Amino acid sequence: MKNKAISVVIPCYNEEKTIQKNLLKVHNYLKDRFGVFEIIVVNDGSNDGTLKEIKKMEDDLHLRIIDNQENKGKGKVVKQGILESSCDLVMFLDADLGIPIEELQKFVPEFDRGYDIIIASRFVPGLRVIRPVLWHRQTMEKIFRLLRLAIICDRNVKDTQCGFKVFQRKAAMDIFSRVTVGRFAFDAEVIFIANKLKYKIKELPISLQNPPNSHIRLFRDPLNMALDLLKIRLNAWRGKYK
Repeated sequence: MKNKAISVVIPCYNEEKTIQKNLLKVHNYLKDRFGVFEIIVVNDGSNDGTLKEIKKMEDDLHLRIIDNQENKGKGKVVKQGILESSCDLVMFLDADLGIPIEELQKFVPEFDRGYDIIIASRFVPGLRVIRPVLWHRQTMEKIFRLLRLAIICDRNVKDTQCGFKVFQRKAAMDIFSRVTVGRFAFDAEVIFIANKLKYKIKELPISLQNPPNSHIRLFRDPLNMALDLLKIRLNAWRGKYK
């Protein structure tokens, strides 16, 4: 992979306890395997010491930091980071490294086979669970999957919601310039747009070490996700993704 260049976007919200350790893991992995790379850390209005911890490592790890004073939602800050990126490959992953950065070694070779987007999936054979998912998240994931199939009928991709996706640069710019959803359902919109624009997608199984804590709100977020799916369907009817 030394002949590849990659931009890695990491959205952060209240990650002060683990962010330094995880950024160092990502940096060291990329440094050993890529000729050129950049790490773009997007702070989503954290109200703990996340930004302070990131800034401590800014110079040593050559981080690019985007700081939002207010919480905008994961979808908006991932879009910010993607559109600020500069490398031929562009990816985003969760700051808690629920999917380890080491999984990237399986993803990059797939681009030489003609794919435009490679995404992590929990619903294809080969998944390895290191730490089980929290019960309420598992329930929400099943409900969301059913809603996604019912509302936007996106059936060619089994799992839209894993926070570990890698794009060819053209696809990333093309898709994220059209993204409208600001919170957790933005992943579903990304895949919906990719399908509309005829990009070739590959799902890969991964190792999953679900974090013990979650930023998902048990009652509010499922409603917001359903409303966002309806927004995606309405956008499609109005021709916004053309």
